[in-house]
Amino acid sequence: MRYKLLLGEEGASTFPLIVLFGVILAFLMAFLFISLYNQQLNAQVDEQANALANNLALTAFTSLSGGQPILELPRDVGGSPYAIAVQEEGIFVVRITGGRMVGNTYSAIVNASLKADNQDFSPVGRVYFQENTENRGQIIVSPVPIENMPAEISGENISSTPPSFYLDFARYGDNQPEAAAIGAAYFDALVHNPEKHNIDISGYTWEQENSLLRVQVTSIEENFIMQIIISRENYIDVGGVENAWIIENIENILGNIDNPTPCPSPDNAYRSGWLYSKQDALDHLRSRTWQSGGTMVVVPADASIQAAAATTNVSTYPTWRVTFESDGTDYVIFYRMMPWWENDSEPGFIFQSGPELQPVV
Repeated sequence: MRYKLLLGEEGASTFPLIVLFGVILAFLMAFLFISLYNQQLNAQVDEQANALANNLALTAFTSLSGGQPILELPRDVGGSPYAIAVQEEGIFVVRITGGRMVGNTYSAIVNASLKADNQDFSPVGRVYFQENTENRGQIIVSPVPIENMPAEISGENISSTPPSFYLDFARYGDNQPEAAAIGAAYFDALVHNPEKHNIDISGYTWEQENSLLRVQVTSIEENFIMQIIISRENYIDVGGVENAWIIENIENILGNIDNPTPCPSPDNAYRSGWLYSKQDALDHLRSRTWQSGGTMVVVPADASIQAAAATTNVSTYPTWRVTFESDGTDYVIFYRMMPWWENDSEPGFIFQSGPELQPVV
């Protein structure tokens, strides 16, 4: 007996409709998927372009606190090529030049005027920012390093011949720890006694050898005593510095010094450009951007500063010891307290750091 499976008229008529419905549904699902995918790609362009504009404004703003911050530019934004424009009124503009969202612009504002003599910014390049020293509050923006760095802290005001504080006390002989302590005490006295005039230091005495020093501070109004606590650091891993005397604390005390050892005037050295204050040193360091192992490092405004006498394989020098933390790394810089006299028979001290720092610009 043979059996035949036959579709009824109703079944035969609905089968093409089912197939057609499946095709239409698949088309709608594909269309919906493509639309969502396109929206995600467009949103990615929007997000990355906005982020780039904001990063430009944020990095520019940080330059007002010193240094020369650098921003690495991406290859594209969400896969689309772009261009950057800098407007004087403080606006950074990112414009999409091709691909998705072509023609769209994204902007961010920084609360400062901007100066860009060269706007040849290119993807995968860099943008450099620095406050204009000739027009405070204005930010220079450039695709190349900005050259605006004096060779010396006080180059134009320095006298041609070093004062006695350099020649007879701080540079030669064995007085470098005393010179570092006296220099630190002098600047501390200036800062904490603004009402006094013609502040200077005339002499000193060791209360405890190499650890407790007292200095005689003079002024028009009155003389007073400052006490300085000094510690010793050995085996220092900071560049060429082998060990150092660190000035830990300075304070005014009551009493007098009997038969102090005379010292040359630190005030004369400072006024003639031969002694740098801690603020001079910090400002000079912060006017540059540094790198360590490929990482950009900016010396912060709140870096800790102590006077120190640093010993290398050549000699011992009065210095400023600058310490700060950046991205989880502790940095130590020994920076000159005094310039180096070109007629000196031995090299002077400029800069030693650990980990090693190299200037970018």
